[in-house]
Parts: sequence; C-alpha cells; structure tokens
Amino acid sequence: MAGILDSKTRFVDLIVTQEGKRQIASGKLRAEYASLSDSQVFYDKNEIGNVSNRIYFQVMDSPNNVIVLEKDDSGKMIEFNFSPTGSIVGNDIFDKDTTVTSSLKLKAVTGNAFASTSESIMSSFTEHFDAQQILSSFEKSGNEFELSTDRVNFAISNSVPFPNGPHKETINVNDAEPFFLDSKLTHLESFDFLPPVNMDGTPYGRYEDIRSLKRETLSDIKKSLGFEGFQDSSTQDGIRKRRSRGNFRTDKVGDFDVINRKKLRSASRSNLKQYKTVYFDKTSDQNNLVMQIFEDGPNSKMFKLDLIDAGSFYDNNSEEYPEKRIFYAGKIYFDDLNVPTFINLFTLVLE
Repeated sequence: MAGILDSKTRFVDLIVTQEGKRQIASGKLRAEYASLSDSQVFYDKNEIGNVSNRIYFQVMDSPNNVIVLEKDDSGKMIEFNFSPTGSIVGNDIFDKDTTVTSSLKLKAVTGNAFASTSESIMSSFTEHFDAQQILSSFEKSGNEFELSTDRVNFAISNSVPFPNGPHKETINVNDAEPFFLDSKLTHLESFDFLPPVNMDGTPYGRYEDIRSLKRETLSDIKKSLGFEGFQDSSTQDGIRKRRSRGNFRTDKVGDFDVINRKKLRSASRSNLKQYKTVYFDKTSDQNNLVMQIFEDGPNSKMFKLDLIDAGSFYDNNSEEYPEKRIFYAGKIYFDDLNVPTFINLFTLVLE
C-alpha cells in the first residue's frame, strides 16, 4: 500500500503470530528462516476482480500460518483450530455437534468421524503451506513431489519384531534411560556436561559426568537395525535393485510383509526387524523436506511423535549415497520423579 501512496517510500510492517507470542512467553522463540509471498500482488493489469479486496493497510495473522503442529514440554499438542468449528486440545479432537442447531456446541470426535477428521487435519497442513504462495527459486527438476509409495505397512506377530512376544516387551518407564543418560541425546548442546569453574577457569570442585558418553555411531545404528537396509540401490530397465555386499544379518525381513503366527521362539534366536524403503521419484533439487509423524491412538486420541536429529553420518561403504541423515521418532514419557524419557519407535535414514 505504501508504494501506491508514495512510489519512493516503503514500509515494512511486522507482527508476531499467536504461535510466536507463545514461544516468546516460554523463552523459546527461534527465528531461523525468512520467506517472501506474492499472494496480494497483481501481475496483470487486465485482471478482473475488485482491487479493493486485495489492498492491505497492515499485516495480519492468518490460520494459514500454522503449518507445523507444535507440542509443549509435556508432550501434548498446542491447541490448534483446524476449522472455524474444530479444534485440537491436548490429544483430543473437538468439532461442531451437528445435532445442535440453535448454538455452537463442540463435542469430542470419536468412531468413524475421528478417522475422517484426522485425515482432513493432515491435509490442512499442506493446504496452509500452499496458501502461503511462497516465492521460490527456479528448479531445474521442477517442483513436483512424488514418492514410490504412499503407504507403508508393518506387521506385528508373536515373534516379529519381539522374539518373546509383545506382552514380554512391556517395561516400567522408571527403568528407561532419562534424557541426560540417553546416548541418542548426548551430542546435543542442551545436554552438555557443564561443571562449575572459578573465575580463573580452574575447577570449582570434583564432578562426575554420569552421561552416556558413547554417541551412537553409524556402525552401532547399522548393527541395531540390520545392515541390509543400508545397501545401495541401482535402477536397471526401470526396476530398482539392491546390491548385496555380503555379511548382512540373515534375520532381516526387508520389504516383505511379515505373516508369522508361529509359537514363541527361543530368546537366543536373532530378533527380526522390518524395514521399508521409500524413494523420492520426483522432488526439488535440494530435496528440502518438512516432516511430521502422527499416531491415531486408542480411544480416538491423536498423538504427534517426537523427532531427535541424530545428525549426519558418512558411510564409506556406500557408493551412491554416502551421506546418511538419521532421525529417531518416538514418544516422551515421564517417570515417577517427573523425569522425561524418550522411547524410540522408528529410526528414519534419509539419503
């Protein structure tokens, strides 16, 4: 608008969104990226439409600003209004009660309505991103995004992936490693060992570092997950193949569904683990991704899994994709002392 009133003057009007205000209040505001949009710009002087509807005198907050659903320190999702009559509060979904016509009454979404509503919530995030109309650089490979599959299934049976059966894998959260003892977190600055020192730098006292100092290496991760999932792939005549290099675990199931209803196996046997490979058939040059993982929990609850960035690893044995970026996906539980613990469910290897 400033350019219309005075072509030599420009004003930059900034506001903090509701999510930004929440982060400021909690001391966790992080401005890491900036983007430009042309959603209110006319390029064709012959465009038909009411210009007055697209002239904004000041910047405003919009529901489209919510692209990533945030969580608080307790693991619950921040309240999110996915429609004029629908909201997520904690892990519950509320929407308009259609049986009440005289007023607006919200009720918890359950049953078949929960499945359809949760799917619409998932699609709303990409719709919000598209509505931003963010300006981007020209991509030689195009701006299409297509995966080799849009669905991945894992099967749980008496012996897969638990050799003694699922009911034997129940643990007390008090016995799990807390954040400060978890080897998946020791490489992060938030979990550095910071013993106090004097003004001259000498130790203030004797303090023991009780953390797990052994950061998981790529070899450790391969040993835990199975080497076969890290083989390079090649494409011949449009068919993807994986090159075998030997010395791989023989208990890997690979990209095959597990149908196993056998009796419980001996605990001395190797533990079967499944893995799935998803290819980016079409993507941008940089392949920058925004990823969120949600769980449709029991009793019509929605949970968002937490992600830990394990960092990048260089695999000397991989010819095509030597760099591996690894993430741990799981849930946070609190023990009897209210100490948080991370329980790993999935390991994502991006290359």
